[in-house]
Order: sequence, then structure tokens, then C-alpha cells
Amino acid sequence: MLNEYLQAARAFLQANPIIAVVIGVIVVMLFYSTPKEMFKLVAFGLFITVVFYFIALFTGTIDSGVKQKDQMIYKSRDVLGE
Repeated sequence: MLNEYLQAARAFLQANPIIAVVIGVIVVMLFYSTPKEMFKLVAFGLFITVVFYFIALFTGTIDSGVKQKDQMIYKSRDVLGE
């Protein structure tokens, strides 16, 4: 899911190099003017990304477990003839 967004953003920036350069200049200026705050912001962004990744990972695990449970219920009903 995140990979799709990154590919779409990359394709957009490759198609619009002027926008990519403007974004790059803004980021460099922010890191140059306030490096401590920017590094805190990057660390916070990485933390949020990791939390989002684990939530998505656990959601996928729970979802597959629920599907397997539903399949087991239907198999039990077939065996019992319901």
C-alpha cells in the first residue's frame, strides 16, 4: 500500500521536474535554517510510519485469522449436515 503511494509520487515528480526542484529547495532551506527542528520532524515522521506499518501488519494478521475461523465454522456445519 505504501509502496503504491511512493511509486505514484515518484512518477508525479519525474513528470514535473520543476515541482520536484521547488520541493527540494524548500526542504534544503528548512534543514539549513532550522536543522534541529527538522531532524525532530523527520524522527517523528519515521515513528509515525513505523506505528502505521505495525498497525497495518497486525490488522492483516487479525483479518486472516478471522477468515480462517469463518472457514472452519462453515466446514463444521458441512460435517454436521446443517
